[in-house]
Amino acid sequence: MSTTPRVSIGLVLYNRDRFLEAALDSFLNQTFKDFELIISDDCSTDRGEEICRRYAAQDSRIRYYRNQRKMGAGWNVRRVCELATGKYFMQAAHDGMVQPDFLSLCLDALEADDSLVLAHSLIRVIGEDGQLLENYDDQLRTSSLAPLVRARDLLLKSHRCHPISGLIRLDALHKLPPPGGHAYSDRVLLLQLGLLGRFYEVPEYLFISTRHSGQSVGTMPARTEARKIALPEWNVAKAFILSVTHSPLGLGQRLRCYGLIASWVFKYHRRIARDLFIASQAAAADTPAKILSLDFNTRRGESI
Repeated sequence: MSTTPRVSIGLVLYNRDRFLEAALDSFLNQTFKDFELIISDDCSTDRGEEICRRYAAQDSRIRYYRNQRKMGAGWNVRRVCELATGKYFMQAAHDGMVQPDFLSLCLDALEADDSLVLAHSLIRVIGEDGQLLENYDDQLRTSSLAPLVRARDLLLKSHRCHPISGLIRLDALHKLPPPGGHAYSDRVLLLQLGLLGRFYEVPEYLFISTRHSGQSVGTMPARTEARKIALPEWNVAKAFILSVTHSPLGLGQRLRCYGLIASWVFKYHRRIARDLFIASQAAAADTPAKILSLDFNTRRGESI
């Protein structure tokens, strides 16, 4: 094993200890051993700290960092990326487990083809009791040689962003803006990566996602902070536009990608209009928008 590991795994943690030990065990049981596991704990008050410190004491590949004050999801995601020293990076989840060959097979794919920026596997979804709920395949054409095909599917097909938990070239991540903590930031990052290169899907169910009551998929942020009204859906559209603007595509392809974003805006125009409605109502009533938008903030289990 080299001094600098080939793979860095980043795990952001905040009060999610229930499935944590199973997730950590699945990484320590990988057939590929040359990795580091970086944990950034955002001041958890549950058993998360005790579990992480115990595992770190038993395995030197685990590096545990605990914030002195709560910094938020976006800051912690950026932190684990900055601390990564490997050639490849994986964004782990406290409730996601991987089969023993996950890292090995994803790494083999990336090493064999320089046009790939990300390798992931098919997804097996289980319940809180460990029972199989479904085998999931998003059917995205992200292996296409055409950037526009990849962008079209990542923007306009409904999917759960599971490829974000695959193995990514760290130098590809370094070409992109720092990942954000806003709603749908995973979708924005996948689009950015898809504009850089192709994805590879290992045709085996090697990633296990746990569906549980503590999940909230696509949760929108509070729409006010210190009386500043936010427009989350508009911010996502802006992030898509900037992703295309700063991509390596030629002018013609960028223009066609802008057209895809226009199609996305049309597809979700009700959400975008709702943003304006909530903001205008909050401004008119001088009432915190997060109270007015309470019914809209949490979209549990929804994929876009």
